[in-house]
Amino acid sequence: MLIKVKNTIAGLLILLSTTACQEWLDVTPSAQIRQEEQFKTETGFKDALIGTYISMAAPELYAKDMTWNMVDLFSQQYATLPTLAAYNELQRFQYKSNRSMPRVDALWNKSYNVIANINNALGFIEKNKEVLHPISHDIIKGELLGLRAFLHFDLMRLYGYGNMANRTDVSSKLAIPYVTEYSKDLTPQLTYSQTFELMAKDIETALGLLKADPIYPNAERPAGFYEAVNRDGFFSQREQRMNYYAVKALQARMLLWQGGADKLNAARLAAEEVINSSPARLIVSESYPVSADPTLHPEHLFSLNVTAFADIVERYLNAESSTNYDALFLTTSAAAEIYETSNVNIGVADVRYNTLLESQSRGLVSKKLRQRGITRTNILPLIKLPEMYFIAAEYYANTGELSTAIDLLNRVRSSRGIIHQIPEDASQDEVKLELFKEHRKEFVSEGQLFFYYKRLGSTTIPGLSATTEVGDKIYVLPYPDSEIEFGNRIQ
Repeated sequence: MLIKVKNTIAGLLILLSTTACQEWLDVTPSAQIRQEEQFKTETGFKDALIGTYISMAAPELYAKDMTWNMVDLFSQQYATLPTLAAYNELQRFQYKSNRSMPRVDALWNKSYNVIANINNALGFIEKNKEVLHPISHDIIKGELLGLRAFLHFDLMRLYGYGNMANRTDVSSKLAIPYVTEYSKDLTPQLTYSQTFELMAKDIETALGLLKADPIYPNAERPAGFYEAVNRDGFFSQREQRMNYYAVKALQARMLLWQGGADKLNAARLAAEEVINSSPARLIVSESYPVSADPTLHPEHLFSLNVTAFADIVERYLNAESSTNYDALFLTTSAAAEIYETSNVNIGVADVRYNTLLESQSRGLVSKKLRQRGITRTNILPLIKLPEMYFIAAEYYANTGELSTAIDLLNRVRSSRGIIHQIPEDASQDEVKLELFKEHRKEFVSEGQLFFYYKRLGSTTIPGLSATTEVGDKIYVLPYPDSEIEFGNRIQ
């Protein structure tokens, strides 16, 4: 499906009611009329926003493939899948195989469909601004812009280049299309530099608007500031929305991806604002009920509510049956190496090992997304606080401010129950090694480890054969053939 097609009224998702499921609109005058009617009330804008989150929670996107399944398989953290497994070829980076291509293409197509839905709502939000309470206008528009940047950034992380800090040729190459209008016209590709400028603009505008977010501290707000606008609770549970600090965390991710000293410093500043000012806090594993809340809700910066999540995840978390070819698990030896279990004060003490992994007959299964016996079901975190600690620690490790980097890493390690801390006299190389280890420990089943390897341009990936050539053929997913053949796309 071409982006040109996706940007027509045909094929675009508009959620007409928060309870009425999803409705696809066709190309007819009546469809345009329905859209006009949709956005004549504040409720219509709220429904469209919730529809965006519902669309993102599809299995082809964040409820499965963009996080704990396909993207995590790329990072090789799970045991090798058998030949009969549905994702066997994707784990081996065979993106063009008959079984792989539909999944790779679906991720691209569905992401741009969600973006088109966002752009449609953004077009109407200024046209019909008078129907919105000023607070509602700013928060809804801020969320939509943040989501547009979030989706484009993940598309770029998958279908674009990594290791940008060390590849001076990349900034002038053509990046994925950054679509900002709901239009039948084909969106031209821009350079990586220009595309990041558009992304940064969306993020900055979103941050400005989301200073109206209840999660953002503002001492000047009078008592009852949100009382009228939030009677229905629409602006509650901000960790499940693209709130101010979720956008700030996205900004840190984006700046880090671009690389270079200035960008890394800016990423550090953004990450530290989240660490110091957001309501999210690292858990204290000794007192926190980790087994009842394995996603560690106090650390969520942005999460999705996934309807019937158990139906999506349970099959993949069953490594007891030898005939469940799709089971995702770590081998005993891999888990021992990742979590350093030879040191009881590191691995054995770590709740990520002793509580968040379950021993089954074929290996160790991540319990983070298990939907049985937990207090919060159907919740999938997309950004969590420890990532911000890692971003800040990477800056200080690179600049030689090792004591600060060590302190940041040790704070995460302590929250996980690790007793043996990184020593104060650790060298720069040792601190960077510990940062690498923490990424492997923390991001099991979270969909971020592959991006860490790609961003750094790692030429080896743990779990892959040493003879495997790790480069763009592995790191860069191919555009759908239709985009290149009919859309004149260049990759």
